[in-house]
Amino acid sequence: MFSKLLTRTDIDKRLAIPARIMPSLPGFDGSHAVRIRLLYGTRMWPFVCTVRRKGYYKKPVFSGRLWRDFVIRNNLDVGHRITVYKVVDEDNSSSHYRVELEKTAGWRAYGSGTGHVGGEVCQPYTGVVRLDLSLAPPDMDGSIYR
Repeated sequence: MFSKLLTRTDIDKRLAIPARIMPSLPGFDGSHAVRIRLLYGTRMWPFVCTVRRKGYYKKPVFSGRLWRDFVIRNNLDVGHRITVYKVVDEDNSSSHYRVELEKTAGWRAYGSGTGHVGGEVCQPYTGVVRLDLSLAPPDMDGSIYR
């Protein structure tokens, strides 16, 4: 669906989502908000996706307490990459959304890409943090949030 480097606004307030992916989101059915769940690791995270009520450009975003909780609990920072996928089950009967995070050292975004720790020069971690499990289908009914 989309991938982007996180900005200060994404971290502190809201994650701006490309409007081109709106057809991949659940239907808004005339509303300006829809609740979706994203699988990250072994946990299903609920988010509220909202769009502008007026105007041609809808500008979808994840915002509010649920988005900020995800940011804080997963130690997201400026320069980290978030990638969101729509996963369609093999029989095409249902789908869910999955998140991958690529975290780089926070100071890398501000400097040359090296840092000093105890007099040693350290290179930033640029690997991908990924956990894919396929033991059971995700809990799409939300019973763990009740």
